[in-house]
Amino acid sequence: FGEDERKEGQEKLTGKQLLVATFRHMKKKNQILIIPLTFWSGIEQGFFGADFTAGFVTCAYGVHVVGRVLIVFGVCDALASVGFGFIIKLVGRVPIFILGACINLAVIIVMLTWTPTASSVAVVYVLAALWGIGDAIWQTQINALYGVLFASDEEAAFSNYRLWESMGFLLAFITQACGVCVFPKLLLTIVFLSLGMGGYFVVEFLERKKAQERRND
Repeated sequence: FGEDERKEGQEKLTGKQLLVATFRHMKKKNQILIIPLTFWSGIEQGFFGADFTAGFVTCAYGVHVVGRVLIVFGVCDALASVGFGFIIKLVGRVPIFILGACINLAVIIVMLTWTPTASSVAVVYVLAALWGIGDAIWQTQINALYGVLFASDEEAAFSNYRLWESMGFLLAFITQACGVCVFPKLLLTIVFLSLGMGGYFVVEFLERKKAQERRND
C-alpha cells in the first residue's frame, strides 16, 4: 500500500535527515489533521490486544478462549484486508472509512452495555470478528491515504504514520499497565475515533476543494 514502494532513483535520507524531515512534516496541514486518525489506529490495536482479551475474554471465559478469539480476529482481518482492496475501487475511500468507524462504534457500544455470561460466549467471537474487519480498514486505508496525500514526501510521511500509531499503542498499553478500568478506556476510544474521523473529513473536504479548483483552472 505504498510504504515499501519508492520512486526509482529517489535519494535515501540518512537517519538524522529523516528525523528532521519527520518533524518538519508535522507542520503540514494534512498531516496535522490526520494525526488523530493515525493515533486511533494504534489505540484500537492496543485496546483489542490488551483490554478486550483481558476484560471480555480471559476474565469472563478463561485464558484458553483467548487463542480462538484471536484466530477469529486474524482471519476476519486478513480476509477483509483483501476484500476492501476491491470494494474501494467501486465505492471510493470515504464510504469505507465511514464503515470502519461505524463498525468500531457499534462494537464499543455493545461492550459498554453488555455483561458477559456463560451462555453468551459467542458474542466475544462476533465482536472479535467485527473488530478485525474494522482493523483491516484502518491498517490498509490509512496507509494508502498517506501514500495519496504525501506522494512526493513518502519517507517523512510514513515516519509520522509509524510515530503516531506507536504513540497510540503506547497509550493503550500504559493505561492497561496502570490498572485503568475498561469503561473509561472505552470512552477514550470513542473520543479518539471521533477526533480522527473529524480530521479525516476535513482532509477529504480540502482535497476535493483543491481538485475542484484545478478543474476550474
